[in-house]
Amino acid sequence: MSVPSSAETGRAADRPQASALSRSRILAYGVPSIGFASGLFFLEFYFLKFATDVLLLAPAAVGVLFAAGRIVDAISNPVVGYLSDRTAHPLGRRRPWLLGAILPFCGALFMLWNPPQAMAAAGLLAWTACGLFLFYVSHASYEIPYLALGMELSPDFHERSRIFGVQRMAFTFGMIMAFALIQVVATSADPRAVAGRVGLGLALAVALLLLIPPLVLREGARSQGRGAGSPLLAVRDVLGNHHARRLLAVWFIDGLGGGTIGVLAPYVSEYVLERPDLTGLLPAFYVFSAIASIPGWVWLSRRIGKRPVYLWALVATGTCFGATMLLGEGDLVPIALLMIGAGATGGCATALGPSILADVIDHDEVETHQRKEGAYSAATGFAYKLATGLVIFAAGAALEAAGFVPNQVQAPGTVLTLKVLFGGLPLVGFLTAAWVFRRYSLDEAEHRRLRGILEARAGDG
Repeated sequence: MSVPSSAETGRAADRPQASALSRSRILAYGVPSIGFASGLFFLEFYFLKFATDVLLLAPAAVGVLFAAGRIVDAISNPVVGYLSDRTAHPLGRRRPWLLGAILPFCGALFMLWNPPQAMAAAGLLAWTACGLFLFYVSHASYEIPYLALGMELSPDFHERSRIFGVQRMAFTFGMIMAFALIQVVATSADPRAVAGRVGLGLALAVALLLLIPPLVLREGARSQGRGAGSPLLAVRDVLGNHHARRLLAVWFIDGLGGGTIGVLAPYVSEYVLERPDLTGLLPAFYVFSAIASIPGWVWLSRRIGKRPVYLWALVATGTCFGATMLLGEGDLVPIALLMIGAGATGGCATALGPSILADVIDHDEVETHQRKEGAYSAATGFAYKLATGLVIFAAGAALEAAGFVPNQVQAPGTVLTLKVLFGGLPLVGFLTAAWVFRRYSLDEAEHRRLRGILEARAGDG
């Protein structure tokens, strides 16, 4: 890695920041996340229960398929990130990937919710495996270039928080849409038929929304062809960046804690609270409060800094989830309040996490003279998705080991297992992530110095 020259450092002081992006440009980038999130979370938050209670597949078998799909997704991330960084195309580095991923992503979404009626269990498992593989590979092919495109929209330390604040609000609203769809399917007289119709409509709506960024946004030519020379070099640079190593650890640990939340919410509603009618409403408390909190977190981070805000939000989120272990049948108001608290604090990480990562990428460019938004987005996505894949596998295995029986009143040991997975694991995960993140050091002053060096180089070039 190269070291900035004294001349570069001398020209780095107190340069003016980039102007604010137009509202239309930020909305064109952020709003399509509604479709992306609704398709993703309708699958991730409900398909395990749909497969066990409607298709009558074994929880452990479905858990293995989900884990394998998530691991395929995680492995695809660095490949897509590297290739996206190296893409040279008239449309830019990111937009060809976005256009190419839409059809397989939405096709897989339709496929998974419309398995053939007469298919036996072995065939349903094979159908599910193929659908999950296609879904997660195409998910990575859209998600990584999409996140990278957002990080390229502005070099400004706080403008990035505004961009990803809007994007994460839209993404979280998509989660609400997913919960609403879950409620419709879970409370219907024929969940299999209704899920099929919902899957079709959702696939079409998602396709239209995902077309907006590649059709509306334009990419600058300056960064084309400036990725790492090989995937191994990209991995070396990411792991060699001490800021990135800390973020990777935080997101992996966070994924271990948070991965069970959406997957187990339907089980907690039905088998702990004994209110299956709350299957979609319970998580909605979380996401509504998350959306409402994001502008406040962006505002607060401008005044006291990204790091302290992010750090204490992790602690508060874990505490709220941990407290749910104390609840049981009929505790609707307490769990609603805890989900509102967890959502309000969790909204901080969703908005500031990508903004912090964009700052780390600037640090990498100073040292390597390359732009690797795709590689860094892939690395953090790999860490989080690997963690959530492992958790989904562990949740399926734990439920089977605890004697879970679908559509029946559960034994006390099974209920305790659900409580520990839903509340205890996030508590440990979020608190550990906060402990790791406490030494993160790339603040606004250091970022201003880095941007000055990059602008000096661009002026010399």
